[in-house]
Amino acid sequence: MQDIRKLAEDLRGKSDEVRRLQKRIPRYVAAAAEKMKDANFSAQGFVENGTARPRWKKRKRENHLTRGRRILYGTGDLQNNVKAKALADRVSVGVDLSKVPYAKIHNEGGQFVQYVKAHIRKHYKTGKRYQVRAFSRKLNMPQRKFLGYSPDIFKSAEKDIRYEFDKIFKH
Repeated sequence: MQDIRKLAEDLRGKSDEVRRLQKRIPRYVAAAAEKMKDANFSAQGFVENGTARPRWKKRKRENHLTRGRRILYGTGDLQNNVKAKALADRVSVGVDLSKVPYAKIHNEGGQFVQYVKAHIRKHYKTGKRYQVRAFSRKLNMPQRKFLGYSPDIFKSAEKDIRYEFDKIFKH
């Protein structure tokens, strides 16, 4: 009789722990989404099923500042502003477009108009300064997807959740 009471009490304790784990599941998914975002930037492509296919298109022009550096990584602002937020029943992953307005065009690709302000330029041979008028140009940005659905997010989260679940039932 004593063993049955102890077992019932133990099961109640474990069910409370499982309920607490259930409430933390969105946090595990958000953490997995953050890991996936970092993996996408490291692999320079959208990682799906363990591989980055297709890789992001290379830059058309390299200079001494960009040669040998990763695509979409200048100051790190884009990668650092992608945030995953865990809510009670869902996870939202996104970018604050007020901080990095170029995030959407990089993720989705497409045409956009760039407005260049009037400025002074120095001629590279003569060193003579001259005024450049304001102008606009149409640019075609290739898609460099770093945000989106990937089954790898759920695989990673499931691994963490299984670990926590096993911890509950092995004690």
